[in-house]
Amino acid sequence: MDKQVSISFGVTPSDSGSASRMSVLIGPDGKVIKVYNTVKPAEHPDQVLRDLNNL
Repeated sequence: MDKQVSISFGVTPSDSGSASRMSVLIGPDGKVIKVYNTVKPAEHPDQVLRDLNNL
């Protein structure tokens, strides 16, 4: 799989084989709205939905 997007956003170092567990909320204009450096998979979807509703 091509890692260009994760490399572009700094999630995967270009010399690394794997990405960190983090996510980035990107707005319709292509700009980063929020970076989630620590992600708990069970809680994260609700967290992102709350942030989207607050835009």
